[in-house]
Amino acid sequence: MTSLRGPSEPAPGGTTRRFALTARTATVTLSSGRRVAAWTFDGKVPGPPITAVEGDLVEVRLRNADVTSGVTIHWHGYDVPAGEDGVPGLTQDAVRPGQEFTYRFLANQVGTYWYHTHEVSDIGVRKGLYGMLVVTRRAGGPADQVSGSGSDPASDGETGRTRDGGAGTGGPAASTPGLDLTLPVHTFGGVTVLGDHDRAIERSAAPGTPVRLRLVNTDNTPHRFTLAGTPYRLVAVDGQDLNGPGELGRVGLRLPAGGRYDLAFTMPVARTVLLAVDDRTEGLRLSPQEGAGSAGSAGDGAGWPELDITRYGTPAGTPFGPGSRFDRRFTLVLDRGLTFSGGQPLYAHTVNGRAFPSIPTQVVRDGELIRFTVVNRSRDTHPWHLHGHRVLVLSRDGRATSGSPLWLDTFDVRPGEVWEVAFRAANPGLWMNHCHNLAHADQGMVLHLNYEDVTTPFHGAHGG
Repeated sequence: MTSLRGPSEPAPGGTTRRFALTARTATVTLSSGRRVAAWTFDGKVPGPPITAVEGDLVEVRLRNADVTSGVTIHWHGYDVPAGEDGVPGLTQDAVRPGQEFTYRFLANQVGTYWYHTHEVSDIGVRKGLYGMLVVTRRAGGPADQVSGSGSDPASDGETGRTRDGGAGTGGPAASTPGLDLTLPVHTFGGVTVLGDHDRAIERSAAPGTPVRLRLVNTDNTPHRFTLAGTPYRLVAVDGQDLNGPGELGRVGLRLPAGGRYDLAFTMPVARTVLLAVDDRTEGLRLSPQEGAGSAGSAGDGAGWPELDITRYGTPAGTPFGPGSRFDRRFTLVLDRGLTFSGGQPLYAHTVNGRAFPSIPTQVVRDGELIRFTVVNRSRDTHPWHLHGHRVLVLSRDGRATSGSPLWLDTFDVRPGEVWEVAFRAANPGLWMNHCHNLAHADQGMVLHLNYEDVTTPFHGAHGG
């Protein structure tokens, strides 16, 4: 495991982007003036944005000032080498107060991602140890060397939002005028927050401006988003572009815990655009000018039907599919009940009737094609997340996907549902495979996926 680390040089044409993050307890002030006791990166929630251009080398030096339980950084949805994955006890030791650890990985996946601690993560993420990771496509020409604390010149750093005038997809290689906003949703003490705003974010954009909204769910449970005042497209899911996304309006978007949706539209001439969360919270109001027409209120979209992303977009070819020959098949039956873990009785969230660390490890070989069947027999929704790999959705409840190919790193398995997904085993290591409702993971819904001949010197019983 310790040899499976990131490179020391960027790809040709790329540059090294260095960031330093310090985990520490702090009191953060939300937009309303409300003060919240938090665990933070650099005293901010969310932490400083990590931004890069395709081909760059990202280097992040993590220090722990005073988070007594320890801290790591996991790059959610980013297929880093296993030694950079940030899982305490599996890929590294937790970083204790006074210690540090440096992560390095190549920015070779364009899109919207996020980072968070994986040590006692149910508490750590809930209390604020998370931030955004956005990688943009290289527009051509060498990028400037960047060295700093993690705040990119195109971002205000405080709210995770990029300023007007960046590229339509945001980031350091900006060239096309547009507005690109990264909007992580989180819950503090029962209050829904976007970035560090517990009140609606008020912004303006000139008519005709290309707008991209990057929605990130950092909570344990799904959130429902509605966008009123303009037609739009859902152009990317979990950082992966969709093929032929059609125009949308008057629909609800259910975003799983850990998941990301990118919405794109052109700013209308005389109407305010409203992004609402869970049909009750006004998250963002975008106005083209003073006196623009109203987009209504947060509850107006409560009756709108939910978009089925397995049927959205246009079909396209994939490197494998339902009819492929799979080298290994695994079935995960998710439930809740009394089991034994480490020889002790436990009422747990279970996989195949067992709880971590008693769930057998899944063993694969580099290059194999793997098929997962995930069955939810419980009454809870389980956002399933395999580290280090994106999975292709084959079917849900026996119905094959009929829209754009869906490459996901987190997918909601609701009560009674059965999902079939597949991936190519092409990232050797030891990987967590778990429910991303982190409270469920803490209560047993975790197992490991192990490539043959990969071992770890760490204790294996992570507190993630």
